[in-house]
Amino acid sequence: MKGLYAFTVKPHWGLLIRAGLKTVENRNFRAPTGTYLVHCANRVTFVQWAVAKDWVSDRIGAHVAFPSYSECLEWRGCVCCGVRVVSALTESEDPWFMLGRVAWELERPVPYPHGIRARGGLGVWPVDSDVVRKVMRMANEKGEL
Repeated sequence: MKGLYAFTVKPHWGLLIRAGLKTVENRNFRAPTGTYLVHCANRVTFVQWAVAKDWVSDRIGAHVAFPSYSECLEWRGCVCCGVRVVSALTESEDPWFMLGRVAWELERPVPYPHGIRARGGLGVWPVDSDVVRKVMRMANEKGEL
């Protein structure tokens, strides 16, 4: 895989990854290790957000600073951070892991101070050159991707 790639998640999951709180992304396939951009989906309903909030509270704990619905709406359609996928496992003790899925272990999120508008995609998708330029400009300012 050459170039920069991203994956799309619901905004609440993206913001939890951005904050370093969500350490596993559950998928049906393995992804190569490396740096990816995390893109917040354009659509999220209040019901989807509320179900996820309850799941996190029950599974991870009520102490997790879950993003508000209005914050999620603000990040729709934007890249919110870069993150390293360090492995893809079918078994994990991580509380974020969902049995029967592939756990992409996430490390070292680099939160962006503001969203970078991008068109998302299914699975892992190549980032277009305009978004790459914006990410690289931000990375140069911060000293990291």
